Amino acid sequence: MAQDFGPISTRNHRAIDLPFLRFDPHTGLVPFGHSEWDLSITSANDSRHLPAEGTPMVLEDQETERLLVRYRKGLKCGNELSVELPLLSRGGGFMDSIIEEWHKNVLHWLDPFRSSQPYGQSNVQVPGSSFGSASGIGDLSVGSSRSLNRRLDGSIAAKLPTGDGHKLMGSGGLEGGIALKYRQALSGRWSLYGMLGLVAQSPGDALDSVRGLVHQEALTLTYQPNSLDNWIVQWQGEASAVVTGDPGSDSAQRVVTFGYQRKVSKGRMLELSFTEDRDLFSGNWEEGANIGPDFTIQIGYKIRR
Repeated sequence: MAQDFGPISTRNHRAIDLPFLRFDPHTGLVPFGHSEWDLSITSANDSRHLPAEGTPMVLEDQETERLLVRYRKGLKCGNELSVELPLLSRGGGFMDSIIEEWHKNVLHWLDPFRSSQPYGQSNVQVPGSSFGSASGIGDLSVGSSRSLNRRLDGSIAAKLPTGDGHKLMGSGGLEGGIALKYRQALSGRWSLYGMLGLVAQSPGDALDSVRGLVHQEALTLTYQPNSLDNWIVQWQGEASAVVTGDPGSDSAQRVVTFGYQRKVSKGRMLELSFTEDRDLFSGNWEEGANIGPDFTIQIGYKIRR
């Protein structure tokens, strides 16, 4: 059973958002009698210093490597069960010099803080918490989705605190959420996808001043030139996971992803993508892109049987 093309299976990988439950915009349920393994490797590099006058300091200078393993099983009556577990490693990373060249030569934008810092640092500081390098399993998530009609799917999910909140591997608390995902074929080879979600976050033991409710939104435009290839532009937004007291850090988290999907054989699909934050628009259009990692790259591979 071949997979359907659609949105890239990704999320905002900001270090202080990543421990919390989030829905990604992927759509199209696994049919009854079939199952799917979804493996993705993501590197997200960030360099952020927000000392707004009269507010607490927020410092994020690190890179997180994340391996996500997701299993999906098609059930009767248009239902689907999913289980996912991330493995994370936060450290200095390898992308600092690459991002500097990308900003300078492609985006023509240089961040003064990033340019002033040595490569390879690993530091996350928000009011009440400080984290360095760490590795381990993240929080286990279990979800259920149902086809509501040919264009609309509904999903619910819960996240268990299996990761170490004291190392920012997880949030340290139980969380739940609900999402609706919509798809619409447009003229020609274009398609449009949308998602709305709401997550109830637990205070846990990882971070202070955790928001109780976080909204999520996504819009995805795809172009499929043939039966094997699909090109994607994807916008995602959400509320910040925590309230730090700094207006920049606490503003809406918005990122843009550019992706490519390729059906490499029957039941197997490759996904490649990169995600940009506010640097995409030189920091001048917060509604288009705002807070997220400076640069995120992801490779995914889906196997459906």
